[in-house]
Amino acid sequence: IVDTGSMMNIVSEETYRNYIPRPCDRSETIGLLAANNSTGQLKGLVSNVELRCGAARTWANLYVIEKAPFQLPLGRPWQRDNHISIEEREDGTYLLFRNPFIRI
Repeated sequence: IVDTGSMMNIVSEETYRNYIPRPCDRSETIGLLAANNSTGQLKGLVSNVELRCGAARTWANLYVIEKAPFQLPLGRPWQRDNHISIEEREDGTYLLFRNPFIRI
């Protein structure tokens, strides 16, 4: 999920454990206040995670949350760091990968 209103990239603990074979720095904890005013605790940071969307390869730093109704919402840091933009067209919504360093 691309979340244009999020200031963080977040991954659920379950998704992290099952799909991301990288170490998690558990000293990087932070409180979270969601848009619906719910609170939570982020349990660590997984750095420099490679993410693929089709043939495009991008990278993100992901904060781990123990329980979540989502797997991997990517926020503004992912969009900004990888030069991702969203374009609305008559036939749908598209992600545009504009970073010249993204390997396709």
